[in-house]
Amino acid sequence: MVHADILIKNAKVLTMDKDQPTAEAIAITGNRILAVGKLDAMAAFTNAKTQIIDAKGGTLMPGIVESHMHLFGGAYGRRLLQLSGVSGFEAMKTAIQKYARENPDEGLLIVKAADYSILGEDEPITRHHLDRMVADQPVIVIANDHHTGWANTIALEKAGIMRGRDVGAGNEIVMGDDGLATGELRENHAMRPVMILRTSGGREMLGMPGIEPGSDLTAEQRQEDIDTLKDGLRFCAECGITAIHNMDGNRYQLDLLKDIQNEGDLLCRVEVPFHLTNSKSLASLEEASEYAAEFNSDMLKSGRVKMFVDGVLESGTAVMLEDYGNQPGWRGEPLFSAGDFAEAAVEIDRRGLQISVHAIGDGAVRIVLDGYAAA
Repeated sequence: MVHADILIKNAKVLTMDKDQPTAEAIAITGNRILAVGKLDAMAAFTNAKTQIIDAKGGTLMPGIVESHMHLFGGAYGRRLLQLSGVSGFEAMKTAIQKYARENPDEGLLIVKAADYSILGEDEPITRHHLDRMVADQPVIVIANDHHTGWANTIALEKAGIMRGRDVGAGNEIVMGDDGLATGELRENHAMRPVMILRTSGGREMLGMPGIEPGSDLTAEQRQEDIDTLKDGLRFCAECGITAIHNMDGNRYQLDLLKDIQNEGDLLCRVEVPFHLTNSKSLASLEEASEYAAEFNSDMLKSGRVKMFVDGVLESGTAVMLEDYGNQPGWRGEPLFSAGDFAEAAVEIDRRGLQISVHAIGDGAVRIVLDGYAAA
C-alpha cells in the first residue's frame, strides 16, 4: 500500500467535485494528491513517517491558477505609491508630495494605478498638473492598465523628449499645440525614456519590453531582482495562487527563477514566455524554442510566445475596425500588420509553441483570429 507523506486533517476541504463537494482530510504523496475523504479513511494511508498537519477547521481548496500576471513588475510595484481609490487633484497632490518627501534622492518617482479620470471625466492629466504637485523631481504617474503614463516637465526634459521623438508604431509622445509634450506617454516605448531615469535604471518593468538588461548589471542589482521576485512569489502564495502564467518575459527572468528554484524558494509554478516584439525577426523565435527546451520542469517552464497587436481604448492605441467616435479618421495603429502576424502565428505553431496575444480593439482581434486561422 502506498503511504502518504503528508496528511492534512480537520480541514474544510472544497474538492470542486459535484459528487463529493467536501471532505475532512487529504492525503498527499510526493507532489500528488493520494486520496480525499473522511479522516478515518485517510488515516489508513499514514505510517510513522507521515507528517500530520492539523488545519484546525480552516478551508482547504485547489490552488488558484493566475492566467495573466506580470510577476516582477507587480512585485516591484508593491514598493511604489499606488493611487488606486484616489480621486481628485488635492488627494492626488497630497499622496504624491508625501511620497516625494519620503524619497528625496530617488531619480524618478514612479506612481502607479492611477485611474484615467482621476482628475475628472473631462480633465486629462498633463505635465502642468504634475508640476503643481512636484516640480523639482522627475515624476511619472502610470495608469492602472500600465498602457499610459504621465510625466512632469523635469522628467520629460531629462529624458530628452520634451519636443517629441519617434517611438515606433502604436506608441506616442502626445504633443500640444505649442509643439511641446503634454506629458502623456502612450505605451511602453513612449514611457521608456522616462523610466530609465530611475536610480535602478528602469528595471521595474523587467521583461515587459522583451529585451535583456544591460551588461553592466551588478551582482547587487541581480540579487535585488531575485529578492523582488521572491517577495512577489510569497505574496502570490499568501493569496492562494499556486501557478502563474507570466505575460512578459526574457531569458534573465527565467535564469533568476531557476536560481530561486534551486534554492527551494519557488513557491508557485511559473511559466515565462518569449516576448516577440515587432522589432524582432521571425528568426528570433529560435530563442523561444531554446527556452522551451531548457526550461520544462514541473515548476518552471517556457514554451509560450507573447505578442502585442495593439494598446488600449482609453488612450486611442487600440486598433478598431471603424473610426474612434472622438477622433474621426483614427482607428489606431497595429503593432503587427495582418500579414506579419499571420506569418508569426504560423511559425510559432510550427515550432509547437503556445501563443498569447494582447488584442483589445475589434480590429486587433480580427488580425489575431485571422492569424490563428492561418496557423
